[in-house]
Amino acid sequence: MTTTSFEDRFGPGLWVSVVIATYNRQDLLRRLLGQLDDQTIDARRYEVIAVDDGSKDDTRAMLADVRTAYAHHIERQENAGPAVARQRGVERARGKVVVFLDDDMQVRPTFLERHLEAHVHPDTVVLGRLRPDAKIAEMPLFERFYARVLARQGDGFASGEEAVRGHNLYTGNVSLPRDLFLRVGGFDPAFRALEDEELGIRLEKAGARFAFANDAESVHGSDWTSMKKWMDRCYRDGVYQTKVSRKHPDAPESSPWRHLPNLNPVSRPFMALALASPGTAKVIAGTAIRTAAALDRVGLEPAAIAGATFVYGLQYYRGVRSETGGLDDVRREYREFKRGLGMMAREGAGGDAATLRAMLDAIREDHRMMEFYAEKYDRRESLRDDRRESLRDDRRESLRDDRRESLRGDDRPYASLPRLGGDAVKKIGFQILVAYRVMRWFRARGLVLGAQFCSRLIRHAFGSDIHWDADLAPGIMIVHGFGLAISYAARVREGCILFQNVTLGYGPGEGGGARESGAPLLERGVHVGVSATLFGPITVGEGSKIMAGCVLNRSVPPRSIVEAAVPQVSARAPARQASGGGPGGQSSPGKGAS
Repeated sequence: MTTTSFEDRFGPGLWVSVVIATYNRQDLLRRLLGQLDDQTIDARRYEVIAVDDGSKDDTRAMLADVRTAYAHHIERQENAGPAVARQRGVERARGKVVVFLDDDMQVRPTFLERHLEAHVHPDTVVLGRLRPDAKIAEMPLFERFYARVLARQGDGFASGEEAVRGHNLYTGNVSLPRDLFLRVGGFDPAFRALEDEELGIRLEKAGARFAFANDAESVHGSDWTSMKKWMDRCYRDGVYQTKVSRKHPDAPESSPWRHLPNLNPVSRPFMALALASPGTAKVIAGTAIRTAAALDRVGLEPAAIAGATFVYGLQYYRGVRSETGGLDDVRREYREFKRGLGMMAREGAGGDAATLRAMLDAIREDHRMMEFYAEKYDRRESLRDDRRESLRDDRRESLRDDRRESLRGDDRPYASLPRLGGDAVKKIGFQILVAYRVMRWFRARGLVLGAQFCSRLIRHAFGSDIHWDADLAPGIMIVHGFGLAISYAARVREGCILFQNVTLGYGPGEGGGARESGAPLLERGVHVGVSATLFGPITVGEGSKIMAGCVLNRSVPPRSIVEAAVPQVSARAPARQASGGGPGGQSSPGKGAS
């Protein structure tokens, strides 16, 4: 790749901004700044921005003597985590492409050139190769454990056996267009771990393509020596993996439950113990890591690495349990994950027939929920007593999770289809749901243009704007339906009711920053009243009611009632009297008394 072609592609000015978050590593950062000074591209075409995340010593002052041919800036902030530090670096950056590097990396002179070579297409995210330091044998046991994991992953990417996906993103060595980063909102500051994976999922949803540059390698040589800090990190990974999964329930590859079906049968009961009794698992983890370290000291490295892997799993699922809640929550979330996998497997195995079945099942669930709420709230004569009794029996069964799961998998005929067809003609809200399910069928089959066309039909037919990526779980109800505006990032769980003119919009979080943007998640059984507007990355807790006319941009706990300001009502001033006026002795409109 020639410099001329880079100039054609990236134009004048700065091509690259290297962003580094640093903490208590002045010596390692000094080494990295020196290596970046030896790059093969023109020093006028790149800059380096390092953000000191509240180090004990002032990194900027300690490195004031560093001189480089390229422009570099070292900023300092109060400790807020690497995500906030990197975000600040990007906001300061002026290059067209941003390269993220960890402060303990080493790079070759061709590092930036190899990254730029991979940016052939717009909106490309390029992962570089992470290689362990040549002195890996001298590193602590847990660092060698990570080195093996990264090497195995890199080999899979380089060989093409594994495709790079959003959840694979790591900030130790990655580049992407700055405008793409800002377009998706950057890092979520709520994540003090796995912030890179969470960003990668949003990049993938935004349509980014991912590439792997095997030659854009960096050498990782961490100075971590504390086993306790490593174990805390394993625990934190479990906590934040659960947070990632809750924010992106449509990304099963990022669910903490994805590992359980593939675990070694010997270790599986121990991971279950970590979920059921985290305190007991903590004791076992401590004993196991001491045993692994002893094995390592006598030269049994493979057994020691296996022990470290086991300990990582225990700590990880202790973190998952902490974030998930009680045992009932663990069972429910794992059951939902398995059900989601089952639906995906059926779709993958059955192609069009399976996705068609999934669509029809979703429509049936919507219809059942509509009948359930009709029985609960509608006392009109049109619901005869005998039908109402049959609906009660049906509801007692269909609203239980295990019954629901079995119904989705059976082959019994759709006995309620005549009623369903009639309601599809009479009920506008149900018509919209049917149209939405058809739109999602197109999306599931990869026919995005068809899904977009359905979205436009819904807009013109019902005056509602529902994005084809909006996630409306089977078993919701829409009342009247006109005037809905539902963002691509909105998520609505089963049992929810949406009245007319409801907005579930994309917008900033409570802090107002672009990097905190998102759309609402409505948990089970939430009712949203007429003309309510909900926006931003908020969660409305299960069983809550949002009353008519509310504007909400903050999360609320389960079983909340959110009310709009009550209108003030006062009496009008009495009409003025005039002799010889109009009827009743009142003055004519527009005329005062004489």
